Amino acid sequence: MSPSRVAADRAVSSARDEQRVSRDFEPGDDYFAVRREPFGAQRLPLGIGPLRFELIGLSVDQQRTLAERFRPFIDRRAEAPAADLTIRFARAGVEAFLAWPREEVEVYRMGRRTAGARIAIWSYEFAGSADTTTRQAELALVDAGGATFERGAENFLRVLTALYILGHGGLLVHGAGVVRGGRAHIFFGPSGSGKTTVTHLSPGDTILSDDLTLVVRKGSGYAAAGIPFGMAHHRVPDTSGSYPIAGLHRLVQSPVLRRERLEGARAVAELASCLPFVMQEEKSAGAALAIATAVVSTIPIDRLLFRRDPSFWDVAQEALGG
Repeated sequence: MSPSRVAADRAVSSARDEQRVSRDFEPGDDYFAVRREPFGAQRLPLGIGPLRFELIGLSVDQQRTLAERFRPFIDRRAEAPAADLTIRFARAGVEAFLAWPREEVEVYRMGRRTAGARIAIWSYEFAGSADTTTRQAELALVDAGGATFERGAENFLRVLTALYILGHGGLLVHGAGVVRGGRAHIFFGPSGSGKTTVTHLSPGDTILSDDLTLVVRKGSGYAAAGIPFGMAHHRVPDTSGSYPIAGLHRLVQSPVLRRERLEGARAVAELASCLPFVMQEEKSAGAALAIATAVVSTIPIDRLLFRRDPSFWDVAQEALGG
């Protein structure tokens, strides 16, 4: 599922949809001020690149479901670093926050409000708030299980990942990450540009993600790392590891096969256009642009015109000395 579009939940029947609210409910500060009932006493520690999220307040079933879904990313170290954020899962107490979509596919709507160190985010099935000062967050979910629970948890976590990775000098890129010969290539672009196609045409390679990939600081350079959510077909990534980046490729489907080097402001603009969730506000956008500028000054970036066959790898690797 791309950051900008969502398929309506087929598991929820039309009869149930009719029982759901049809008007938006925007949770205010008074809503988030109430400490809501957790689902249970289980917890799940996640390691996503350099980020550490501690999920608490889970039921036994929720913990089991998320542990399977995120299995390469569970951080079981006895002496793991302090969590960037502890996220308490709780019952929403409402039927929905944004009115449930009536069409099978619609632009995925998400509300957002920032005040100082605190951010609030909400959509159809969840409302969450996080505080960078206290490193505490709460995620209120309308359902205790099923597709809407999983989707709400994923969507909140991916927004937090995009925001919190900036503090570690990294970026969340709307792109597929593929490792070949020990080095990662990030193929980025909007929905429909060919990210998932690239992973299907790379059956012998390690897939970090087919939709969202982290660019993380590693020593004096950058590496690519997968995340446990945001994949177009909800596959679990092959690994939670990180790999040095060989190149960044802006995908453009074309009958011809060609690489066009990107430099300077154009390179930064192309990469910035594929940074979800962080370009809407001045503070996060400024940080993202500064990091994007540093990334493209270090890593080769190109516009890759490609067709739907594995020959694109010849151009991608040869041009970058791969």
